[in-house]
Amino acid sequence: MIEMAYDEALVTLSSDMLDFYNQSLSEILDDLANEWDTISLIDSPLQNLALMQDALDGSSVLAENYGVTTDNDTLLAVFLGVASDKELPISADTVIAVTTILGTPVTGEDAEALAEAAEDVREAVVLGHG
Repeated sequence: MIEMAYDEALVTLSSDMLDFYNQSLSEILDDLANEWDTISLIDSPLQNLALMQDALDGSSVLAENYGVTTDNDTLLAVFLGVASDKELPISADTVIAVTTILGTPVTGEDAEALAEAAEDVREAVVLGHG
């Protein structure tokens, strides 16, 4: 199922989406919070988890094949934050659980850093939704 979601995500990529992913975390947070109705991004939770699974090896297909220069840690945070339930905060335990399920556990300080950034993304999405 996740492979199908991955393929669907790649098929739906547009230049506007790539522009969104090709920003700094602060720019992405601003767009999510203030431009939600006008931005283009992959918003399917399963597609975001599929892209996250791909990026857990340290390199995202968006960078490898689509010219996105945003660092991988930021992309991981965006994928997790957009995929997450909008009512539940993201913690280090969330990161450990999700990444373990996806096959590449992230733990310790790395899990804490990813959780903090992904929580910022989740909060920006909540603000953007109004």
